[in-house]
Amino acid sequence: MQFQPFAMERMQSLWENRVRFNLSESGVHPLRLADLVDPSELADTVLGYPQTNGSLDLRVAASRQYPGSGPDNVLVTNGTAEANFIPS
Repeated sequence: MQFQPFAMERMQSLWENRVRFNLSESGVHPLRLADLVDPSELADTVLGYPQTNGSLDLRVAASRQYPGSGPDNVLVTNGTAEANFIPS
């Protein structure tokens, strides 16, 4: 059996420590939510996975930035690593 190279992982392995700004990294150094926002603002926040291709509201808002496009022309990803490897 021959394994197919995992292009995204290989690219990250080669470059993650050589670049000043790693735009393909989807992980971050650990933070507490309290480091980002006032914890009282999160009292009613529901956590969960988003719609895979982005909610309709998000895609509509993004498509407004590009005249002539609509929500079906927008693809949302869960990180830049995913976006970098979308086949064109």
